[in-house]
Amino acid sequence: MRSKRVGGLTVEVYRDMRELINAAAELLFSQLRSKKESVIGLATGSTFLPFYAYVSANYRKEGISFRDAVTFNLDEYYPIANEDSNSYHSYMTANLFSKIDIQAANVHIPDGSAVNPDLEVMEYEGAILRAGGIDLQFLGIGRNGHIGFNEPGTSFESRTHVTSLTDSTLAANRPFFPDSGSPMPVKAITMGIATILSAHRLVLLAFGKTKSDALYAALNGPVTKEVPASVLRKHGKATFMVDEDALGEMF
Repeated sequence: MRSKRVGGLTVEVYRDMRELINAAAELLFSQLRSKKESVIGLATGSTFLPFYAYVSANYRKEGISFRDAVTFNLDEYYPIANEDSNSYHSYMTANLFSKIDIQAANVHIPDGSAVNPDLEVMEYEGAILRAGGIDLQFLGIGRNGHIGFNEPGTSFESRTHVTSLTDSTLAANRPFFPDSGSPMPVKAITMGIATILSAHRLVLLAFGKTKSDALYAALNGPVTKEVPASVLRKHGKATFMVDEDALGEMF
């Protein structure tokens, strides 16, 4: 692994996805060793499938328990039933929560079936505050530079809110909604950028050549709301964990 500082964040470059995932999992395990009641922010998408597979397969070997941990997911489609196979509730249950010893009461995911989404976003934001804030927030990066579902143009001052998904995000996520299944929602409930930046530590994972352009814009372009991930350079305790393919010829 090699590393470099870029503004207020550290970029850690790994040989490949496997090495990156192992290091990211050890970061989570280390957090839980030091504070068993840690508040962990979680993400979804294809990037996190191998991460959750490794965590769930190895946490007991590492002497880790999630029993006292609290989790908050970044986002959920809206509207969508929590039990829908395409919801992030289902994703998290299938890929992580059903495989670890976390308590159901300690799991928080925005309610994609909320009758009053404005009330839901207020309550979700309040729940994070009541938990004492997020100790360690994991992030992915969209091909257009989004974090969570904070699309280009989202205010850096935004808190948890309902957002409309851009065409590029809909195109990237459409393969997860087969024609025979439920229609893909065009909105989502997401933590806002200010909510994300309030976390004590941020860790963004990215691997593969498809993430190269977004990473380049986030790390080398201006800090701008047109590339939401670029604001992470101002956090102070943010780390981008990337592989050689995602880094490309950046530095």
